[in-house]
Amino acid sequence: MLIDKEIKELRDALKTSKRPIIFFDDDTDGLSSFLLFYHYAKNYAEDIRGIIVKSSPMLSDEVYLRRIEEFQPDKVFVLDKPMVHQDFIDRVKIPIYWLDHHPLQSNTKVHYFNPLKHKAKGFEPDNRPTTYWAFKVTEEPEDLMWIAMVGCIGDWFIPEFYKKFIKAYPDLWDKKLKIRNPGTVLHETRQGTLCRIIQFNMKGPGDEIQNSIRVMKKIKNPYDIIDKKTPEGKFIYKHFEKVNVVYERVKANVKTSDDKLIVFIYNDTYVLTGDLSNEIQYYNPDKLVVICREKIDDMICSLRSENLNVREILEKSLIGIEGHGGGHEHACGCAVKRKDFDKFVENLRANTPK
Repeated sequence: MLIDKEIKELRDALKTSKRPIIFFDDDTDGLSSFLLFYHYAKNYAEDIRGIIVKSSPMLSDEVYLRRIEEFQPDKVFVLDKPMVHQDFIDRVKIPIYWLDHHPLQSNTKVHYFNPLKHKAKGFEPDNRPTTYWAFKVTEEPEDLMWIAMVGCIGDWFIPEFYKKFIKAYPDLWDKKLKIRNPGTVLHETRQGTLCRIIQFNMKGPGDEIQNSIRVMKKIKNPYDIIDKKTPEGKFIYKHFEKVNVVYERVKANVKTSDDKLIVFIYNDTYVLTGDLSNEIQYYNPDKLVVICREKIDDMICSLRSENLNVREILEKSLIGIEGHGGGHEHACGCAVKRKDFDKFVENLRANTPK
């Protein structure tokens, strides 16, 4: 958990920043965290810049340092990025506030906030999403609770404020549905559809994604999007439909069997591995699902399992392999060289409990 002192420190940093620049991950957790910080900070700041960090789990690229140089912020905020390169931190001469929930890092010269630093009763290990803590930091605004729910459910977590959410948005959450886990919400409710709509707006060419982020900052109500009630909502929904055509086409080619391991490879410009692996795993809870996208000499993979320790299996399977990866206990990502991919799959099969 984050202790009260840490939440206050982050909140005060936002309140006192006149020109914050906010870097965030390219999924619903990262975007939702940014939107919560943006709406809170705009009450105090003169100008705010939001920068999505795509593809790599590490914030390190020269392009992001140039963005800081161009914007001349007074503070840097980093949301939902598993790693930040120490060289990046060393070269930034203003305070950096980094909020994340992935495995702990040991960087220096940065204000680092991660719930895994403190144990919480009932949450061990406590890796509640970045969005969850961003909602706490921004004083839990009820009118933005739907954004917080998008980030939490999209990152496979049902927060304690879900009952309040159901009262406010009863038709987005089927109260008659027996909720087995966040996947039930994600794949069987309108709230899940909303999560996917927003997630798919983080896919595609950079200029399209930036346009979606710009429009998302103007959305005041989830129904604007899911029911296409406003021009902004229609814009977000239209981009979702374009990506969803590709998603459904790729998903139709995934085959299952009695094998404990489901491995599927596809080749497309859209990064769909995480979304596909989540859905395939939800409907195949007893299997280890590995969805891979071919990218030049690399295989970019997402691994999911409801019951197996995916991180442990992945760590063992990467031994002797040219590649890297990591993540959560039941959800991981990795990049493996194409030349080693067959051996990697053999290792996965050998390390997956029967």
